[in-house]
Amino acid sequence: MRKKDLLTQNTQLFDKISEAQLQISSLKKEIENRDTEIEELKKEIETLNAKINASEPLKALEKKVIKQSTVSPEVDYGAAVIGKTVIEATKCCNSVTESGNPELSKELVNLILGRTEVAKSEILSIVSSEESLDTKKQKIDSQYENAVDYFISVTAQLTEG
Repeated sequence: MRKKDLLTQNTQLFDKISEAQLQISSLKKEIENRDTEIEELKKEIETLNAKINASEPLKALEKKVIKQSTVSPEVDYGAAVIGKTVIEATKCCNSVTESGNPELSKELVNLILGRTEVAKSEILSIVSSEESLDTKKQKIDSQYENAVDYFISVTAQLTEG
């Protein structure tokens, strides 16, 4: 080989090595960028896992609150009877106020409303007692009947008075 050919070949090899080194440098930068991206994604995964783990106690608390918020049968029954009592009281109050005697009407409405509050209090007391559900229902029904009888007797005072 001649010197000139050797020099040309040497120059070509040097150029190829330079190109390869540039390519290696470019690939190293790309690897660094990917490593940085991987680290950011790992941090994001950790953050999301922390949020998921933080919500688990909230879900447990939510289940507990829902479980506690269910109404017992006696409370449900008592509430229904209180509602019926209030409706009866309202009907009686309406008929009393339509009588045309304002002074008597006011007094009779106060009596009806007072008895309604007493019935509500008694029903709450019965619901809170330690008796069986059937006994509670009987006592609650008795309170309702007594209240309605009282409302009727108060309303009857309009025809007497």
